[in-house]
Amino acid sequence: MPLILHENIENGVIGLWKVSEDTETLLVMAKLSHPDATTYSGISAQHRKKEWLATRALLNELLGEPHLINYHSDGRPYLENLTDNISITHSTGYVAIQLHSAAVPGIDIELINRHVGKVASRFLSADELAACTVNTERSNRKVLLHWCAKEAIFKMVPLNDIEFSTHIQILLGNSDNDTGTIAGIFNDKAGPVPITLKYKIVNEVLLVWGSVDKARFSL
Repeated sequence: MPLILHENIENGVIGLWKVSEDTETLLVMAKLSHPDATTYSGISAQHRKKEWLATRALLNELLGEPHLINYHSDGRPYLENLTDNISITHSTGYVAIQLHSAAVPGIDIELINRHVGKVASRFLSADELAACTVNTERSNRKVLLHWCAKEAIFKMVPLNDIEFSTHIQILLGNSDNDTGTIAGIFNDKAGPVPITLKYKIVNEVLLVWGSVDKARFSL
């Protein structure tokens, strides 16, 4: 069963799909509309084809029927003829979607064994780097939680030129459990915007998601 998580959350739903099917099976499951079929015909890379089809198949599972995913000029997705807001993420062999009926959602996934410590200083502040250090050793799990949390917040913020290490602040707290809550802050020019995130480890995948009212930002 490729759908390994389908969970109702406040005002929405999240889903995680393991892409184990072949392209032909995914094509049937995706139920492409004519516009989608045209877009699909222009995708050449095989892994990208499977990822793209799996995203549509997952959306069908969450909504119960096909809906067209379109994109704003900044690359953020939206659903054609549907008021629900959508966030999409993918990592090696997996895709995930978050839907929210009112607020702007943001979801990110990573394989829990992905090592990102060497690039941590590019997206973490000095305080966050310190929070990821345990007994002089940098915790890859904590770094990953920071990374996914910042990516999720980035997807919620309708602004350009976001600097991860300064604009997005993560207050991790106790993160030893496989599920939990993360406090985040987006440092908007009009003042800090607090954002509460949830995280969950499912099999080999770390998911982090949250949502925020678009009106909170100085557009």
